[in-house]
Amino acid sequence: MRHLLIMSVGLLTLGLASRIYGDGELAPATDAYVQSLRIAGDLDSWSALCIVIVSFVTAWALNYSAPKVRVFGTVLAALGCLAVAIWFFSFVTYSGVLQDPKANQTPLDSAKPMLLWLQACVALLAGLLLLLAAKRQAASNSKEIVVLAATNEQHQYGRVSRMLHWATAVFFLALIPAGIFSSMIPEDHGYRNAYYVVHKTLGVVVFLLLLIRLAWNRVSQPPSLDPALTSLERKLARAAHTTLYLMLLCMPVTGFMMTSYHGYPTYFFIWELPPLWTPSDAYIIWGALHKYLLPYLLYIVLGAHILGALKHHFIDQHSRAVKRMLV
Repeated sequence: MRHLLIMSVGLLTLGLASRIYGDGELAPATDAYVQSLRIAGDLDSWSALCIVIVSFVTAWALNYSAPKVRVFGTVLAALGCLAVAIWFFSFVTYSGVLQDPKANQTPLDSAKPMLLWLQACVALLAGLLLLLAAKRQAASNSKEIVVLAATNEQHQYGRVSRMLHWATAVFFLALIPAGIFSSMIPEDHGYRNAYYVVHKTLGVVVFLLLLIRLAWNRVSQPPSLDPALTSLERKLARAAHTTLYLMLLCMPVTGFMMTSYHGYPTYFFIWELPPLWTPSDAYIIWGALHKYLLPYLLYIVLGAHILGALKHHFIDQHSRAVKRMLV
């Protein structure tokens, strides 16, 4: 119950803060002024911290040795998905932003409401399916104690790689919707910057985790692909993994460059990193990469990655494909 409260606070606090601080209580002015505002009590930073804590606890529990803890991890993952759906249906749909968003900068911006609706529906469905999976896990009464090495083994990932992988996956549950929604909020809404704080903070965390993961892969070689895969599937799997790593690297970097060239700070919890360069129109190029090209490419590759894993597990009956990264 305590973790449910923490998850709800992390993902829904921004909606509450919007009602408290929104509607002009924070004086609307220029966009730069609104960007520099912070919610009283650093509520935005606390929200980001809650998401980080729950993400790591979920990643830890999903691959823990004791079966009851693994059930708990599945429940946490379900609650994370459901929290995103609740946030969308209880706040976003009533905020007026979907009906009257910030003026579109390109025709692609008109797709953002649809993307949020799609993500909320997928999160709701995923949350319900994960709750069902947790129920089945608990009903199986499994006593299996799984012992994982910290380092990667020949046919499966170790504890460190699994922690980094699943923590990053949970981060994206909040990172992507917060980024899309923040870019839609009109500039005179006082709570707009709170979403930027959460989005940018999680972006920095994901970037740091990627650097750690790349360094760890040098120390502990990733396991080989499932031998049951065909030659084409092996090539596609390697291409998907490489592209995902590039996306995880390029998304935060382009976001930082866009923000800095636009004259805005980068947030990391309560800290602010001022722009490193003089504002210039270069932010348009970086923005085109960060807001339009890379996200849609990420959706395609991430979707292919997830569908591929599900295909190998349920259709091809290659159970080892999923067990390489999940108990």
